[in-house]
Amino acid sequence: MRSRYSAYVLGLIDYLQATTLPAQQASLDLQAMRDWSAASTWLGLDVEHSQLLGGQPEHALVTFTARWHDQAGAHAHQERSAFVQHEGRWYFIDPTTPLKAGRNDPCPCGSEQKFKKCCAPYL
Repeated sequence: MRSRYSAYVLGLIDYLQATTLPAQQASLDLQAMRDWSAASTWLGLDVEHSQLLGGQPEHALVTFTARWHDQAGAHAHQERSAFVQHEGRWYFIDPTTPLKAGRNDPCPCGSEQKFKKCCAPYL
């Protein structure tokens, strides 16, 4: 989570794309992400809770608050984000980007498990 926040601060949108679940990367609005990153003064990140959930593949939940300032004023956003580890890398599971997988389809994270038994509970 900290590396993704830092990427927003530094405008490293390619990193944000690369650390999002590969099945969701093509659906990201990269220009909107660039615009938001550039128009914001980033004020801090508080990671309030993180939890490794285990399993194969391993999943994790991170609760955080991100703060920034823009033309509209100061903002704070609290979120609980889900991540999945695949081939030694952690990927953000973006709840705002749809996954094209049915419950019994192979999971888009590449685990070879059914979607309903792998990443679906975290969306």
